[in-house]
Amino acid sequence: MAFTKYSLVLLVTISSAFAQTVQPAVTLPTRFSPKSCLDASYKMKMTQKGPLFGLLKQEFVIDKKNCIVHIYHKKYMPKEWIVDVCREPVHIKVTSATGVDVAKKEAECMHVDKTKDTSDFCSQFFDMMDVIQDDGLIFAEGDRDNLSSNHGKTYCTYLLMKKYLNESVVFSRYTEVPDIFESPKTLPAEAAPLVPKPEAEGKKEDQEAKAVTPAPLVKETSKTI
Repeated sequence: MAFTKYSLVLLVTISSAFAQTVQPAVTLPTRFSPKSCLDASYKMKMTQKGPLFGLLKQEFVIDKKNCIVHIYHKKYMPKEWIVDVCREPVHIKVTSATGVDVAKKEAECMHVDKTKDTSDFCSQFFDMMDVIQDDGLIFAEGDRDNLSSNHGKTYCTYLLMKKYLNESVVFSRYTEVPDIFESPKTLPAEAAPLVPKPEAEGKKEDQEAKAVTPAPLVKETSKTI
């Protein structure tokens, strides 16, 4: 009888210890994939108080249909950018008060010395990215990695614009979509090659060095008579 009670207590103790060590698996939420970001179609609109003490409304709109992204921004005057991330050559269509213009990429917008290129394309690129960050990413609500939120839609647009316009990656819905979350690796600047000095110049420098080199001191010895 005592043995049975001891076995029961031991079994309950082991079961309790096992239950404490085994924890249920936690399912973490997953962010949207590059493919789902490219294929997504959505429209979002954000309105906030603008200049003149908030008397003017500031609007920011993203209207995306698969590869085509339409960005509308209004602060003082309305401005629109239309980008097709699946179309070559890399370019931006710009609509403003002066009409419609097409800015085609002809050079990298960021030079090796960290200075910005002043071409029309790069100027439009920097202006548009500033709008997406300042009026979109900073104020958009919701989870950044969820395409159902305004924050997620803005972040998806931001990644596609950076990959297509800055890195010149042309997307396709019918092939594997490259990683839009990974930033390109910057290669270190190459050191300037050492230029050997001409032989005549080298000999001249050696002669000048010898001319200014003081003669070794000679210690005088006195003779004892």
